Amino acid sequence: MNELPSLPVCSLMRKPLILSLIALAFAAPTRASMVDELGDSDRAKLENGQAVLVTVDKPGATWPEVRIYRKVKATPEGVTKLFLDYENAGSFIDNLESAVVEKQPDANTKDVRYTVKLPVLFTISYLVRNRYEKTPEGYTVHWNLLESIFAKSAKGKLRVEPHGDTAVICYANHVEPATKLVAGLRGHAIKEASNTVDAIVKEAERRHAKAPKS
Repeated sequence: MNELPSLPVCSLMRKPLILSLIALAFAAPTRASMVDELGDSDRAKLENGQAVLVTVDKPGATWPEVRIYRKVKATPEGVTKLFLDYENAGSFIDNLESAVVEKQPDANTKDVRYTVKLPVLFTISYLVRNRYEKTPEGYTVHWNLLESIFAKSAKGKLRVEPHGDTAVICYANHVEPATKLVAGLRGHAIKEASNTVDAIVKEAERRHAKAPKS
């Protein structure tokens, strides 16, 4: 009786390895959602429509980074479009007098001068470079302070992702104050960040409710 030739052991071992590599090549990577960054209690607050405020200490920094998470009853595209609507920003952010585009280095980048009204009856202005990008998760707008008398630096970003039939956002900002006097305004700065996020959410939801349904 003729016997079938036996395959070398290395050949037998190679087949499962090749199949595994093929499976990995075609498997879609699982991306973590923004919501996964939160613990169970904070996630519950987010789902109930509450703001989740997180502070992250930075080595050597005077102020921590502030992150504010919110669920928005609007589309991710609508929220992002609203944030980039500089011309009308003063109509829904209370203390913002104006936001004027001074320069556009490229199609997705704009240098914007913000003029803000302060409680002590005077205004300040600062120049920020905003850069928009479409990401695999949704949308992100990065900003970097170019000019201000009250801050040495400020960097942050707004991330927007779909979340069921709504959107979820994370507004993150880190400011390094220019002087010790300004450093004492940490609580006020956090409150202003929260107010800005509240205004964005309120206006995004208003525009979404008003938009024609397809």
